[in-house]
Amino acid sequence: MRAVVQRVSRARVTVEARVTGEIAAGLMVLLGVGREDTQSVAVSMAEKVANLRIFEDDQGKMNRSLLDVGGAALVVSQFTLYGDARGQRRPSFISAAPPEQA
Repeated sequence: MRAVVQRVSRARVTVEARVTGEIAAGLMVLLGVGREDTQSVAVSMAEKVANLRIFEDDQGKMNRSLLDVGGAALVVSQFTLYGDARGQRRPSFISAAPPEQA
């Protein structure tokens, strides 16, 4: 499982002119699921992301987690995180889980 995590003041996902997900302050997570990933890997990743200390505390230091600040997470499936372009120009996505699994 691979994730790209970004702090946001707000985020929105729109599909065919319809908002399918939206949050205020929190984390935008692009999540790639691999063929070998299990439910326990997903639980571990969710705990890791929720507990990353990447929000500022009262002294301006990155010392608070998403849970500490009461923020939200918008998670978007992104199979391209498993793209492998080593030695070629067309990436292979064979390591990515099929959509039903992801």
